[in-house]
Parts: sequence; C-alpha cells; structure tokens
Amino acid sequence: GLGELYEGLLEKNASELKSGAGQYFTPRPLVASIVHLLRPRRGESIQDPAAGTGGFLIYADRYIKDHSGPGGPAARLLGVELVPSTRRLALMNLTLHDAVGEVLLGDALSSLGAELGPADVILTNPPFGNKRGAGAPARPELRVATRNKQLLFLQHCYRSLKPGGRAAVVVPDNVLFEEHAGTATRAELLATCNLHTILRLPTGIFYAPGVKTNVLFFSRPLRPGAGDVSARLWIYDLC
Repeated sequence: GLGELYEGLLEKNASELKSGAGQYFTPRPLVASIVHLLRPRRGESIQDPAAGTGGFLIYADRYIKDHSGPGGPAARLLGVELVPSTRRLALMNLTLHDAVGEVLLGDALSSLGAELGPADVILTNPPFGNKRGAGAPARPELRVATRNKQLLFLQHCYRSLKPGGRAAVVVPDNVLFEEHAGTATRAELLATCNLHTILRLPTGIFYAPGVKTNVLFFSRPLRPGAGDVSARLWIYDLC
C-alpha cells in the first residue's frame, strides 16, 4: 500500500512539473505494458541505464513475482541515475515495493556504463536532447560518435544485451530517421539485433507537450551472424 501511495505522489509531482517530467517519470500504464511484453523471468539480469524513479525495475520485479513460481534465484535489478535527488526517489520507491535492487549514482554514458555488465533485459526511457560537453563519451565500444543522448543510450542498450537478450527503449519519433550519426546507429542496430517492433505512441503520453515518441523492441541473436536479423519489422501506430 505504501508503494502505491508513493507512486501516486510521484505521478502527481510529474504532472504538476509538466516540462521535463518524462525524463524521470514514465507513465505507469506504458511501463506495465512494456514489461508485460518483454516478460522478465527469475534469474535474469534486468537493467535500466536511465532509471529515473525506478518504474521499470519495480514493474519488472512485480511481473516476476506474479508470474513465476516460488523458489529459484531472484532477478538482478540494476539501474543508473544521474541526478542525486531522483536516485533517492528511486531507492525509496524500490524499498516501499519490496524490490531488491541497486540504483547507482552516475552517468551510464560514462565509463560506469561499461562496468554494468551484460543484461538479459534492458528497459529504459532515456533523457532526450544533447549531451553536454564536446564529443561523445569516453567509451570506445560506443563506436558512433555523437552528442545525441538518445543515440548514445541506444548504442549502450544494444551493445549491453546478452545473446538472446531483449530490450525496449523509448526514443523520440525521429531518432531512426536522422542523418549522419543516426544513419550509422540505425545500421549498426539492424545489423546486430533483431529490431522486430516499433510502437508509435500518441502525443500526450508524456507530460511535456508536443513530445512524440516510439518504443523500439529488439533482441540480440543467440549466435552472431545467425541470419534474418531484423528481417521483418512490425509497426503499431497508436497516434
């Protein structure tokens, strides 16, 4: 009960702040739907590199508890949050929901992100906009140099998946159609993962007015070069 009350307070705070609130609070019906589609399981490592208030980690933990039998190793919940005050909100949220996990303070686009290790499931709604400072972060495995945070987080996600892992990432509507770095990131994503579904969300899902977003669903093949990577793409338009 306390967890639900706390979630209500977070949602109310996000709706009152309006601008920028979606960077740390993803609407919970969307979170629940995404988690239901990815179906996390016991024993899996579940990661959110832009954890915000921890919604994806909490709902993944709830899904596992509701759909898995007793016993067996619990899932490993791991998040990263850049803003100290938001991280505190996430830690409190996990505690009140009896979800055992870690939310590290830092930037997943820094060397910290490379230390997180591979994940079975990645669920995230990364912040929009450009990264401060010149050039890309000092992570050589992120091969496409750009200051666009959506493209950088997308690179982190598809490079951090274990073979057979799956991910859902919320991105701006035009992120896959940008030129230069966008083209290179798109080509790398399609070559390394099976981008099987794009869910186009209607305007108004997030609190910032006029923000149009998509959810990219993709998985990493069990074996490199397994063939038919991104051979078929489903697009669901809810606009």
